[in-house]
Amino acid sequence: MFDSILSYFFPAIILSLIISVIYFFFEKRKIIENYTVSNSKHLKNINGLIISDSGSLKKKIQLCSFDLLINDNTIFIFPNSFYIIPMRKINLNFSNSDKKLTRSTILLRELMVNNQSVDLISYPNYLQSKGRIIRLQNLTNEQISIFEEIKKNKNY
Repeated sequence: MFDSILSYFFPAIILSLIISVIYFFFEKRKIIENYTVSNSKHLKNINGLIISDSGSLKKKIQLCSFDLLINDNTIFIFPNSFYIIPMRKINLNFSNSDKKLTRSTILLRELMVNNQSVDLISYPNYLQSKGRIIRLQNLTNEQISIFEEIKKNKNY
């Protein structure tokens, strides 16, 4: 009996991973189609990190590649992690914006623009996590100017 369960266990795990990758691909495509407006900016293949602070001594660092959809009031971040389990999209809402064209938002608390990187600092809605930094690295001057404009217009 144990052999029969084990023979179905590994294919079930592989099948569930394939289904989750396909689901997140179509969810990303649907969000981009439904939430893109005329002045949206779409940035693809940006390397970076997600740093989650879970307590006094616990930090979780994930290397990721990001696709971003930037609207007037929100930033949709689609992480492509290098881990087996795919990650959900992150929707950061600007603090002085309405929630039109948003979906399960997290408030963007701080936006720090450096020479070649941008830090997006947010605090998720659940209490276990203290904060999250999404660091976008190796950006071009054009991409940096997009974030500088956001910082200037949204008072970050």
